[in-house]
Amino acid sequence: MSLNGAQRNATRAEFRRNFQLLDLAPGDAARALGVDDARIEGIMSLELVRHLEDAWVLRAFLIDRAEESGVQLVPFTALRGDPEDYPFLDAERVHAQLLD
Repeated sequence: MSLNGAQRNATRAEFRRNFQLLDLAPGDAARALGVDDARIEGIMSLELVRHLEDAWVLRAFLIDRAEESGVQLVPFTALRGDPEDYPFLDAERVHAQLLD
């Protein structure tokens, strides 16, 4: 899935805002997902994406945390729907929240 410039900017802003709404720091996500802070920050900025699913994994993590805490997230406009609806994504990787 390739995002255009406007979609990339929107996704970056959505990640930042949703972290704020959840009162989470990138380090909190990094520890939960078993990676370093720079990896999460790289995914949030869409600059350090090793796998196509990386942004989807971070999205899934945030959605799970929002459901647990009852927080309403800002909707993701480009990363929307179920990853299983996109044949080019490894939905198992997303649902398992695997980053490496």
